[in-house]
Order: sequence, then structure tokens, then C-alpha cells
Amino acid sequence: MKQLTSIILVAVFAVSILSCGSGNKSKQIKEYKYTEEKAAVAGVLQKKVGPWIKEGMTCYGIVILADKDGIPKKVKEIEARVVSIQPDKIKMKAMEDLVLAPVEGCTKIGMKKGETWDELEGDLFQTRAEAIKHIDTKYPETQVIIK
Repeated sequence: MKQLTSIILVAVFAVSILSCGSGNKSKQIKEYKYTEEKAAVAGVLQKKVGPWIKEGMTCYGIVILADKDGIPKKVKEIEARVVSIQPDKIKMKAMEDLVLAPVEGCTKIGMKKGETWDELEGDLFQTRAEAIKHIDTKYPETQVIIK
């Protein structure tokens, strides 16, 4: 009987110690202030992309297939979604599959839907037409793959 009483007392004591810090927290929660800050692109990336880009939006990027010397051989626009924005890069997610013909010296020949990349150059456009116009202007000597 003494053991049972001791066990009950120890249990009551343990519960009382554990419950000391679990008072009404609603007042503390009301006083807590949180201000969400959205990251924004900065520097050269901001100048190139512009103020229109927002997290979660769909836009168009450019996939460049280059040879082992870094010379662009094939260029194609790709529909993508902005995953996150940081001052020095924009995390993008491909919204479509893109397969480019292989080029000697290049191990990667396209992108799969759902694949992500960090956009460091800022070659992002609001419409497919803007992306195509940029490709035609900046990469006229490359072979553009048409869907």
C-alpha cells in the first residue's frame, strides 16, 4: 500500500511540474508581432528582369545548349514558374518538358517538367513572344528548336 501511495504521489508531483509552464499563452501570442518580408531581386538581376516578377507566377525562361567550349549551339524558350526570389538568384521550376537534340560535348540535352534551376542571368520574360524575340536578337546564329 505504501508503494502505491508513493507511486501516486510521484505521478502527481511529475504532472504538477510539467504543467507549470503550460499556462494560458493567448496573451503572449497576441503580443507576438511578425512581419513577413518578401525577398526581391537586386543589382543587375533587378535591372534585367524588372519589377513585374513575383513568387508563384508563370513566365518564360531560356534554355541554352552549349558545346564544351561554352558556345551556344541551340536555344529554346521554356514555360516556368517562379519558386522563390533571392537578391542574387531566382529559383525557377520547368512547367513543360523540353528536349533538345544532342550536341557534341554537352551531357545535358533538355529539361523535364518539374526540374528546377537557379536563374542567375535574369533571362526571364512575361510572354513566350518576348522570350522568342530575345532569342532572335541575342542568339541569331544558333539553331532554334521549334515545338
